[in-house]
Amino acid sequence: MRTRPIKVLLIDDDTLLGNILTTALTMEGMEVHYQSSLTGLKAIVNEFQPNIAVLDIEVGTGDGITRMTDIRQVTDTLPVIIISSHTEADEVKRALQQGAIVYLKKPIDVYELKAYIERYAHEWKQTILHIGEMELNTETRILSHQGEEVKRLTWMEYGILTLLYENKGKSVPYTDFSELWEDTPMSEASLQNFISRVRKALSIDPTVAIESTGKGYILNF
Repeated sequence: MRTRPIKVLLIDDDTLLGNILTTALTMEGMEVHYQSSLTGLKAIVNEFQPNIAVLDIEVGTGDGITRMTDIRQVTDTLPVIIISSHTEADEVKRALQQGAIVYLKKPIDVYELKAYIERYAHEWKQTILHIGEMELNTETRILSHQGEEVKRLTWMEYGILTLLYENKGKSVPYTDFSELWEDTPMSEASLQNFISRVRKALSIDPTVAIESTGKGYILNF
């Protein structure tokens, strides 16, 4: 049972329709981020962390279908619904080939859109973590730099790095790391050993650093 409101990213340059859909979905208990342009799409997905996206095809001079690649650079799992006044079979095919789950033709039936949102929305899962100039794929655990694979992290290295990432700029105490060891007691020497391995993997980017705070570690970039 969902305990949090569904977060919907809605992009359509028809502001009248956008405001109508925003109001209707909000009244249904959803949280909607609406905008009338494709500007900053990757940053918005990364910051808002929607459960589903609803995109028009023609947004100003932009193409919502083509810009779905921006979304995929942040997460491979975000469901996308395309809404459009275009009824051509080629456009429907293009949207579905790009990864859209549904193609709805305007005029939009709000209740139909709501049903699809409730059917396909799922918990946010970020696929790519940006760490300085580096990227960590959360599905493969591969750390890369400028498109080149640096290392596939072990589960322990991955757990340490993601814990630091989730608390970037803040000191993570030793006790928090101990939870990664589950039923096995964590020794300070063992933690230091894994920290050294992660530091080595990150060393290709001089803007990224794991620093000791005396009581834990902090990731800065």
